[in-house]
Amino acid sequence: MKSVGGRQWSRWQRAVTGLAVGVLVVVLGFVWRAVTATVTITPSWTYDIGYGTSAPAVADGVVYVLGGELGEDRMYALDAATGKQRWTHKLPRVPSAVGYSDPVVAEGVVYTTDDGRVYALDAATGKQRWTYDTRNRARVDFSPAVTGNAVYFSDETGRVYALEAATGKQRWTHETGGSGFRPVVAGDVVYVGDEVGRVYALDTATGEQRWAHEIRNRARVDFSPAVTGNAVYFSDETGRVYALDAATGKQRWTHEIGFGLYVRPVVADGVVYVGSARVYALDAATGEQRWISETSGPYVSVTLAGGVVYVRNIEGDMYALDAATGEQRWTYEVSDGDYYPDDSVVADGVVYLDDDGENIVHALDAATGEQRWTYETGSGIYRPVVADGVVYISTSGDRVHAVRAATG
Repeated sequence: MKSVGGRQWSRWQRAVTGLAVGVLVVVLGFVWRAVTATVTITPSWTYDIGYGTSAPAVADGVVYVLGGELGEDRMYALDAATGKQRWTHKLPRVPSAVGYSDPVVAEGVVYTTDDGRVYALDAATGKQRWTYDTRNRARVDFSPAVTGNAVYFSDETGRVYALEAATGKQRWTHETGGSGFRPVVAGDVVYVGDEVGRVYALDTATGEQRWAHEIRNRARVDFSPAVTGNAVYFSDETGRVYALDAATGKQRWTHEIGFGLYVRPVVADGVVYVGSARVYALDAATGEQRWISETSGPYVSVTLAGGVVYVRNIEGDMYALDAATGEQRWTYEVSDGDYYPDDSVVADGVVYLDDDGENIVHALDAATGEQRWTYETGSGIYRPVVADGVVYISTSGDRVHAVRAATG
């Protein structure tokens, strides 16, 4: 039994392989979901990639994903409609447990990173266009940001790099106080935070520092900043949220949550949403608190879509909150818990959430939370991707799955 929204809810429905057709049963004010029928789900296709090491990326009818066999890593390109392999490219074996970053596709090129290197592969043929070596072998934990004709990334030492997208030639580097978070590019500025309480604004063309803002308590900046309009929003490890002027770095406001934050701020329609022990909505212009959720977290995933804030707690349970008021619309509890789940995916009126505790993808009606279907993968799940009415799922086991979004 778990406490959800002040009530004790019992989820007696076990997730199963197949499409669960649910009926809501109301008894004395409690709501349970009852399974009345199960239809076996047959994926459109699956493809064996050995062991999966990344979430998929989908572009121009092709699924790009990383996998491999013992002693080697590979990038795979699969036809999105049939699952047929278009090409595969062998990559150097990565010694660290982090492995390669999720692929990024831009302008006909697929990018990925490993321990101190960036790879650029031709998206159509898999041929390597170039590779860049930082030479310090520092880990690159996040996918690069590709904007225009440049590739931006940072390593675990906090050094930020800009490369020519066409050739891999280094444009510039800039040293910060250590972080490794993915840089955020907005207009002609690169924004990045570090481990000693600073946020930097760097010129995209030259790497020249336009400004640097230092937090008084020198607390670590935990996530990449969010840049919206003319403001930069970020949080530190103590649970304080900040808003800076994007042009000057001058502080506009700060709001103390009092608890550590688990996700980067999400900004939309003049509101900043942050997840901590509870979910907070702050006025983007003033920092004033608009609302706070009644349910307790900690919340480690915040996704905003269609006027609803979809949040997940550390066990993977989902809450749908009205973005304007914070009022709880519905909840959905996973079976056995999924510690630190990925952000949910919302597409075409459906919310997709992965449950690594049970190795199941859940498809829920975004308006009501009613379960549309569940799909069991058999092993750990990377964040699903939805494209052209199909859900693409990569797992830490041996397969990529393509499942019809409408029916599973």
